[in-house]
Amino acid sequence: MKYYSISKKLIANVRNFYTISLYKKNLKIKKDDLFFGWGRKKSGLKAMNLAKKYKAKFILLEDGFIRSLNLGVENSPSFSMVKDDIGIYYDATAPSKLENLLNTYEFKDEEIKQAKKAIELIKKYKISKYNNNLDIPDDYFQKDEKRVLIITQTANDASLEFGLAKGFKTVDMIK
Repeated sequence: MKYYSISKKLIANVRNFYTISLYKKNLKIKKDDLFFGWGRKKSGLKAMNLAKKYKAKFILLEDGFIRSLNLGVENSPSFSMVKDDIGIYYDATAPSKLENLLNTYEFKDEEIKQAKKAIELIKKYKISKYNNNLDIPDDYFQKDEKRVLIITQTANDASLEFGLAKGFKTVDMIK
């Protein structure tokens, strides 16, 4: 079994997880080979099409839910990856492996116990998707100072389009 992608960037970004070769047209592809791509980006769609063409399989990848110490645009290596051979979790227009798992899997008591322990550790150590924020001292804000948390997404992110929120802009979310 060999792993291929059309994306040099993907190959570089996931080198700690997978050894993937750059796809070239003259390669002999076997049915057990895998094509890798980023979610619903060009490389993900190409991976699905190449898998279909060669009667092989595809894997769509995305940054994991605990991504890195710094931002991906700063080339910070990923701590985790989401791997899906059905779709991708943020695509509301099609099923995904995570969606199927959450809708059909019967979790054992030990798995629930482990998940609760993991949640407590995440909360205790203030782990988030990006972990580049230092602890803010208690006296940083005045006690009566009002604050606003703005939750948004990177402009043109695939999760907006496939999460059925394509028309939303950051400024709209702030209003």
